[in-house]
Amino acid sequence: MKEALLEKLRCPQCREPLCVWNATEEDGGEIVEGTLACHACGGTFPVHSTIPILLVPGRRAVDEFAATLGREAQKVGFSKAVRSLADGTVEYPATRTFEPAVTAAEVREGRYRASESFWETFSRNRLVQQQQNALTAHLDAMEEMWLRAEVNFADTVLDVGTGWGGALVPLVERAPQDAMIFGFDTAFLNLRVAQGQIERAQHENVVFVVGDCLNPPFRERLFDAVVSWFGIGRIPGFVNCLRGILGVLGPGRAFSCAWTPLVNDLDGLASQADLIGMAERLEIPTRPDETAGFVEAIGFEEVELSTVGPIFVLSGRAPIPQGSLIPPSGS
Repeated sequence: MKEALLEKLRCPQCREPLCVWNATEEDGGEIVEGTLACHACGGTFPVHSTIPILLVPGRRAVDEFAATLGREAQKVGFSKAVRSLADGTVEYPATRTFEPAVTAAEVREGRYRASESFWETFSRNRLVQQQQNALTAHLDAMEEMWLRAEVNFADTVLDVGTGWGGALVPLVERAPQDAMIFGFDTAFLNLRVAQGQIERAQHENVVFVVGDCLNPPFRERLFDAVVSWFGIGRIPGFVNCLRGILGVLGPGRAFSCAWTPLVNDLDGLASQADLIGMAERLEIPTRPDETAGFVEAIGFEEVELSTVGPIFVLSGRAPIPQGSLIPPSGS
């Protein structure tokens, strides 16, 4: 993590600026391992493998929804796990706390996941191949998402729900050459895979941040564009995630996301009633046609929802305060 990134970050607890508390490992002026601190509230946040972990204390740097569903499915089977989330038998989000956000074992695993040897094995994984095939098959939907977010003209772009980075590399290739791209996810190990992809492709100006979209740890109005390929729309807290995005999107700047409904993709693995019940309890959209109304209610303007094949593309624009000009958001 370069120290120049600091002025773009904010404490996830109190929204105040962060500083470097210590750097235990550096490489060419970049912090590889260390700790960031907030003088205002006293919070401290680790940096592992150049990636700042900006989660409130007690939150783990994992995909909590997938981890909860997967853990319950191992115990009782997938359909019963869905039912448990739907009826509230399983607590979500968990109120118990974990320390630290990323364990030493996960840091070691992250280094491996960014390596050539891991990628050679990982890229042969059937699920990964299916996802890559989906990207290839639906490039038109991705192009529509980028077009709506105006990434061609953006100096700073936030990619929400980067995951293992399948859509990040084409985004970097589409954005202006000198644009700064932020890969953003709750899961540290996912971002290490994405980081490995970016390093192998030899792309620059890409940074990774672990954080929660419900409270993005970035300076207000920082981004010229925000995109999300199969992130927003398939994770809990849809409306609050949109509020978080609106807070870090520059005035007059555009946001766009693309997804297919989670309940459709899981159809047949659990009853439709349980799938809908789980989604509604966790505030995951079940009817894409309703999402445009949510986006408008939050404060986005020029909201548009369309379909490109089986994929829904939703977009909106942050309002411009009356009487003001659009500032250079990423500056």
